[in-house]
Amino acid sequence: MNAFGGTWDNEKCFNHEHSLGINLDNESYVNLFRETAKEIMSITNAKTFLDCGGGMGAYTLAMIEMGANCTYVDLNEHHVEYVGKRLKPIHDAQTLQIYHNDFTKQTYKKFDVVASIEVMEHIQDKHLIPFLTKLECKYFHFSSTPHTTDYDKEWGHINIKSEQRWINLFEKCGFTAHQRIGQPTSWSLLFTK
Repeated sequence: MNAFGGTWDNEKCFNHEHSLGINLDNESYVNLFRETAKEIMSITNAKTFLDCGGGMGAYTLAMIEMGANCTYVDLNEHHVEYVGKRLKPIHDAQTLQIYHNDFTKQTYKKFDVVASIEVMEHIQDKHLIPFLTKLECKYFHFSSTPHTTDYDKEWGHINIKSEQRWINLFEKCGFTAHQRIGQPTSWSLLFTK
């Protein structure tokens, strides 16, 4: 079982992502998150950013480049090691904090922007609802695929919902749907709290 609740182990998931170009060496992938960060910063002017399930760290990198102090959290040890090796040597502890943990079980300070991009489809509502309810932030940038695939079991996609069902869940936790965000996916949403 992997950190996502799927049948592939963490290393296989990490290597598969690399094979798809999901890494910091792929300029197109990194630039997608640079464009995402520009859009988010134009709305929020965030000084602090929490990346929940930050994967390869592209969003965290982009937000650091935009001037935010960032906290990165991921449960897959290969992601955490990769981000530590790639980002930590060039960013100090005030700019970047990295945690290997289940982000739904941590206690956080208040953030200007929290993001969870293509992660919540791996987590049951019984863990998401308490996390979202107690989370203190101004904005939450959210994306979770509404589509099923042949690889859902391997990846651990256990909580695929329609956009409206996700909006309902966030509203139940004290959020308000603010606007659609064009990146990094066409189903990205920005919530306020």
